[in-house]
Amino acid sequence: MTTTSTISVSSSSLGSRDRSSNFVLIAYCLVLPAILLRLGFTLAPLIQTLYLSLTNSSLMGRPRFIGLQNYVALLHDQTLLSALTFTVLYTFVSIALETLLGLLIAILLMQNLRGRWISNFLMLLPWVMAPLLAATVWKIMFYEDGGILNQVLRDLGIIHEPVRWLSDATTAKVSVIVVTVWKNLSWCVLIFMAGLAALPRDVYEAAEIDGANAIQKFFTITLPLLRPTTYLVLMFRGMGEVQTFEQINGLTRGGPGTATQTLAVYAYQRFFQELRYGYGSAINVLLLLLTAAIGGFFAWRLYRASR
Repeated sequence: MTTTSTISVSSSSLGSRDRSSNFVLIAYCLVLPAILLRLGFTLAPLIQTLYLSLTNSSLMGRPRFIGLQNYVALLHDQTLLSALTFTVLYTFVSIALETLLGLLIAILLMQNLRGRWISNFLMLLPWVMAPLLAATVWKIMFYEDGGILNQVLRDLGIIHEPVRWLSDATTAKVSVIVVTVWKNLSWCVLIFMAGLAALPRDVYEAAEIDGANAIQKFFTITLPLLRPTTYLVLMFRGMGEVQTFEQINGLTRGGPGTATQTLAVYAYQRFFQELRYGYGSAINVLLLLLTAAIGGFFAWRLYRASR
């Protein structure tokens, strides 16, 4: 009797495992076409870019394999070094402001305030706006003569002469960072709100019983528990900002001079304007490596924080 029961249980377990394996196999088969399409549209351009970066391909003449000469030329390109420096600065400042402001606004919006849905709706508007459209709107606001921003500041008595928002190197750098933070802050707020909603309430209740105030709870509970969410925001926004093109190209086209030129803008100029396909592809490979380094670092930190 016991032997028969054991055999029945074992047969039932094996049957359950077989059904589970079949479900997993079916699931993989269903998503396989999408995976193959994704790999095709990703790997094919990547392989072509890597190949072009090893040639002197341009509009004139047939491409010739030149090895690593384009990459050696990158080391002596002062414009590229300037673009790389601004790209790193722009990325660091932008993600720092987006993360800090995003967390603070998310905490504010999570409070039980009257009409909170209106503020949540307004907060999402910049995020859903197309990057080039946002850049155009801000460019109109930044006009030196007749621009909305200069007019408002003049009416308030803050300035007497129009500020050269996009024609001065320093103010142009600040302006593109401000527009980027304004555009992407909504996404950061949304992710932090999701992270805050998932925090356990009993931990806060225990802290309140122990007499902890709001500041103590923020630094001892909220920040440590939000570490995985913070790394997630830093990873996605870091990878996004280092590749920013539409907003900067729409605002300044990398100017004045090369003050706001990023690697993405510089690669576009070399590839599509000067038609130096080989050199432009080498810049894109450098941009890919920088993006992978940022994503890999924060992905590793996210993995460590989630364990």
